Amino acid sequence: MVLTSVYCLLAFLPYTYFELIRSPAYEWMPWFAHHQGILFLAGLAGILLAEWPRRKSAADLMCAGILLACGIFLLARPVLPRLQDTWIAYAWSLTSLAPLIIVATIAVARHWPKSQLDYPKPLLIPYSAAAVISTTAALVYAGGFMLHAYHDAHTLTFGWRDAELTGWSVISHVVVAFLILSLLNLIFVGSRRLRQPAAVSLSVIGLLGFTLLWAILARFLNSAFSLRGWNAQIYAATLAIAITLWVAWIALPLLAKTGEPATSRVSHRTISSIIALALSLFALALPTLIGGGDWNGVLQGTFTLIFWIALAVCFCRLWPSRADYSVPAMIAVLVLSVVAYKALQVTEIFWAKPLGSTDDEVARAMEDYATQDASFQLAHHILGNARTERCDDFCRILREYTNIRDAEAKTDLQLVDTLAAAAGPHPNIFIFVIDSLRPDYLGAYNPVVDFTPNLDAFAHDSVTVHNVYTQYAGTSLSEPTIWAGAMLLHAHYIQPFAKVNSLEKLAHADGYRMMVSYDEVLSELLSPSDDLVKLDTDKKLWNHFEVCSTIQQAEGQLDAGLAKKPLLFYAQPKNVHQFANNDMPPRTDNNWQIRPGFNNRVAYEVHQVDDCLGKFFAYLKTQRLYDDSIIIVTSDHGDATGEFGRTSHSLLIYPEIMRVPLLVHLPQNMGKALVYDDTHISALTDITPSLYYLLGHRPILRGPVLGHPLFVLRPAELKSYQRDELFLASDERAVYGLLTDNGRLLYTAYASPAESFLFDLSHDPNAQHNLVTDPLKQRYDEQVIEHLHTLADFYGYKPGVGSLLAAR
Repeated sequence: MVLTSVYCLLAFLPYTYFELIRSPAYEWMPWFAHHQGILFLAGLAGILLAEWPRRKSAADLMCAGILLACGIFLLARPVLPRLQDTWIAYAWSLTSLAPLIIVATIAVARHWPKSQLDYPKPLLIPYSAAAVISTTAALVYAGGFMLHAYHDAHTLTFGWRDAELTGWSVISHVVVAFLILSLLNLIFVGSRRLRQPAAVSLSVIGLLGFTLLWAILARFLNSAFSLRGWNAQIYAATLAIAITLWVAWIALPLLAKTGEPATSRVSHRTISSIIALALSLFALALPTLIGGGDWNGVLQGTFTLIFWIALAVCFCRLWPSRADYSVPAMIAVLVLSVVAYKALQVTEIFWAKPLGSTDDEVARAMEDYATQDASFQLAHHILGNARTERCDDFCRILREYTNIRDAEAKTDLQLVDTLAAAAGPHPNIFIFVIDSLRPDYLGAYNPVVDFTPNLDAFAHDSVTVHNVYTQYAGTSLSEPTIWAGAMLLHAHYIQPFAKVNSLEKLAHADGYRMMVSYDEVLSELLSPSDDLVKLDTDKKLWNHFEVCSTIQQAEGQLDAGLAKKPLLFYAQPKNVHQFANNDMPPRTDNNWQIRPGFNNRVAYEVHQVDDCLGKFFAYLKTQRLYDDSIIIVTSDHGDATGEFGRTSHSLLIYPEIMRVPLLVHLPQNMGKALVYDDTHISALTDITPSLYYLLGHRPILRGPVLGHPLFVLRPAELKSYQRDELFLASDERAVYGLLTDNGRLLYTAYASPAESFLFDLSHDPNAQHNLVTDPLKQRYDEQVIEHLHTLADFYGYKPGVGSLLAAR
């Protein structure tokens, strides 16, 4: 039921609806959706076997009958496969939790203590046990971080910086454990003098657990999905109620007096030891097992919470001794823990010099480590260290322009005044957008790279454009803007996209036959056409798309004579993506040598892409299609792989995510007559306007939303198109940025949670030193709002009124 509820919530949110529901990355998701009824009935059968009372009341029979009817309904008419990103999905996300809440409530009422004799007298858990449990958790996760680092680089270093981070993690875990334990022990002591001490203490603990879980879930929905307001609070509260009752349902029978013989305690200790050891080993290996495949840290964050609770239960069973503290003593421990922790924080500039020379640098180093250590991140944030600002009017404005629902195109987006068939022969066009490829992993941009010989040779035959950025941090908006040749509203997806699809219009105008790798985004963008050749339709999951398979299919089409007509080929393979899951040969010591300074997985996958593209370029040469074709190799965005304490993409705006390569091979007779200047910043939105210009569709219209041609006939014309500022955005949540002063300054503003950063990339190319001040923040915030308004005005969008699109 919890999985069903989360699935429905993901369907309600526009971004996750397209990226996880319509185009799942995991095989279990469509299987789960189509077998929901069977799973529901199986769960119901398990409940009846475990909980069916000997004396059945009318309520028991009625509840079982209702649940059975629900299961039969889901079996006959599965709900999940038919969900859309509408409020109906949100309603189902709440309704799905109702059976769990009902059944758990009945079970909790059945096992609830009727008298003080039902449960043993509460004895206090010693602080020594809490210290051991929390230290164990901290060291296990620190070990997991080091194991993951060793797995990637096959080298392990441990210096003062690592020692201080590990020590601070242990301190943070112990303080959190003392705070939680003091609170629980105070509840136990306070309930002793009451008539029903067990019932009161359990009620207070349950209420506190529900409140804490509600707050955590609401915060997670806000930060991970930008889901906020009453709908987020209602969902968080409902799920918190369901989980709290579920835990109570499991825990109450275990807490009750069972009268077990002393001989069984040995077996219980053995079982607890095995469980604790198994969980610790799994926590140790989890970062390595998941690698880059943990979107938004959901998997590790969820397991960490489970690990804390399970480890505490196991240790408490292994540590049966109990203590008896006075109330003043527990309050003293509570106060002293907080004071000592804050005192260490205040003096961190003295003892944490390996982490940084300023308070901000030290805090940032800890936050960067927290992205690699999920347990420390949870403890660090519980202690109030999340780097957030108050969500003010600016924050709310950002959210108003993010994930716009039902954006509708009413008029055409135009890059030229009149688009008609251009005179003369049309070269074939091949576009490869290698998902998540960073320029510093290509020898054409980084002389240290020795694993991309084919792309380096291709760059020698081509124009290597430097200073190129994507304006969107993720595929779902970056890929559409390549086809549009312009920035778009933050919507998934504007429909009908044909009205803003400049590249498709160009193909139709000039008589191109389109052959595309029909991925999860293009299936939403391209118009239905019998003339469209779709490749990779055999791929069930979007992360199965890989360049070698696509090229093999493309060569088969070319051998069949497809190139008799001018061809526009487009592919966006996922070989390098963090979720890549294909049939390419795995990395072994025999076929790969580690390159220090590079992410081992990414470097190997880039090498595989290089090998496949090299073979395709050789094929084009044998078919005499290479010299006279326009061939573009680029990426939709980069990826943060942990070297600067950041991971993933879509959620963040940083240089390693926004910089992209751009290699453009031009026919010899075309390239001689053109000029270009890549000293100024360029964007992926410039690709389609450049193709317009190269094919003779001129002049390209100018505008703050439109891309511009990278290659023109005259230097004066080139200068008129140049820009020194780019507006940047996430593709998932309310995160926006400005790249100003021709790429020197990078300002980013986050709404979930609210925080702002300013980096001088000329002195800090990896964006590690935040220079933002209140006056600078205000100035750049105003510019961000101005860009949002410009974009909205261009498309005729008004927040709160609707998403009517009026592109021109």
